[in-house]
Amino acid sequence: MTAQTVEKLTEDECWEFLRDRPVGRLATAVAGDPEIFPVSFRVADRVVYFVTHPGSKLVEVAINAHVAFESDEWTPEVATSVVVKGTAEILEHHTDVAAAEATGLVSYLDDGKSVWVRITPVTVSGRRLTR
Repeated sequence: MTAQTVEKLTEDECWEFLRDRPVGRLATAVAGDPEIFPVSFRVADRVVYFVTHPGSKLVEVAINAHVAFESDEWTPEVATSVVVKGTAEILEHHTDVAAAEATGLVSYLDDGKSVWVRITPVTVSGRRLTR
């Protein structure tokens, strides 16, 4: 039997991990109904940015700004996951949008998405499981 380990990541390690990931999942809950949306994202200054278009993600964030965000990676030997819990904000001010655009995010879908969202963390946690 192979030894298995679980390593708790430091906050710095969590942000370093997120910097290298292109896709994560936004988790929302409105009226007790949870939703999960895959999104392209970037991090800067310990916040998460993603861009989207008007639709269900934005409606849910506008109704309940408390969200969770997760990104992970796995191989046959190692699985790593980082979860950010925080507040999502639809960016409307020019300086906020400019900061989001400066991340260099390139969406997987180039469909004219134009609404930026910033997730400001309350907690950040991560763990790495090794076989």
